[in-house]
Amino acid sequence: MSKHALISILLAFLLLLARPAAAQEADWQKLLAAARQEGVVVVAMSPSQARRNFFLKQWKQDYPDIELSLTNAPRSFVPQLVAERSAGKFLWDVYAGGPNTGISLIKAGLLDPLMPELVLPENQDLADFGGADDAFFDPEKKYLLSLVIDLTAPAYNAKLVAPAKAQALGMKLLLEPEMKGKITWYDPRTEGPGGPFLVLIARVLGEEALKRILTVQDPVFVPNLNDVATALVRGRALIGMGSKPREIMVPFKNAGLDVDIRPLGNTPETAYRTTDGATLAVIRNRPHPNAARLFVNWEMSKRISALMAKLTEYPSRRASVPPPDPDNVPIRGAAYVDAQRDENDALMRHWQAELKRFRPQ
Repeated sequence: MSKHALISILLAFLLLLARPAAAQEADWQKLLAAARQEGVVVVAMSPSQARRNFFLKQWKQDYPDIELSLTNAPRSFVPQLVAERSAGKFLWDVYAGGPNTGISLIKAGLLDPLMPELVLPENQDLADFGGADDAFFDPEKKYLLSLVIDLTAPAYNAKLVAPAKAQALGMKLLLEPEMKGKITWYDPRTEGPGGPFLVLIARVLGEEALKRILTVQDPVFVPNLNDVATALVRGRALIGMGSKPREIMVPFKNAGLDVDIRPLGNTPETAYRTTDGATLAVIRNRPHPNAARLFVNWEMSKRISALMAKLTEYPSRRASVPPPDPDNVPIRGAAYVDAQRDENDALMRHWQAELKRFRPQ
């Protein structure tokens, strides 16, 4: 075979390889043009100010000619959508909030499958997100995708509780006699980060142990995370339940206080896993389908995942994105309690009702 023939074959082969990439770029440009024609994407999201600020700033920088309309989705969001649609109003494109409201949207028939909307190759393969079975929060594994994977464990005062003892006992530390009256807990009867601990304790120690902790150990329920942090720092509490030490200790460390508040651990036996308010879904019969498709591909992309993790300190579900707190990373492949999954949410609601019965507000 001649040299020219070999070169021709090589060029043809290279053109063949380039064709899919070129076609993908053409499809993306076509999508971008259609989204610009629509001019706006309307997103209902969780009430996270950090995430909201990031969305508004970064979207405007990336797509200044497409408006991003963000609205916090209240607890009444699903009935609101049902009422709007009964009146012939179709106002929403994307849901970017917590999984519990997302599951309610699915049950009301208000979401479309997400995968057909994913046009970027980096989003179509969910291996980086932990695989479809883990990343999707709905039973059918096709509507509600988790974008954050975070751990929350009880915090303890390492100046008053020996770290060796805390590590040896794990969640059983809550049952020690000296913990009676010394557990400060973000009120688990209310919405917030305190409730999922009911599920974690029930799954790890059993429901009888949970009932003993709630009654015999006499935990102190408080209405906000600052009260949890203050009780730990001042020694009124030995254990705090509500959020990660890194978050709740920031004001005290900024004030120059010498504190040593640590998480009980990062194992499935000491921490529950959460996606915070960061699941992603597309709303059925959306008014701006192209802008919605652009938004979900943008938010899922590795670039935006990395920027959001860095600027909001919410750890990305993408394994390839470095976590903000390397000491608070889930063990790969370990089976954690996902407090926000439907089956665990039902258990939490059961114990919240029980708790209100024998410990009313």
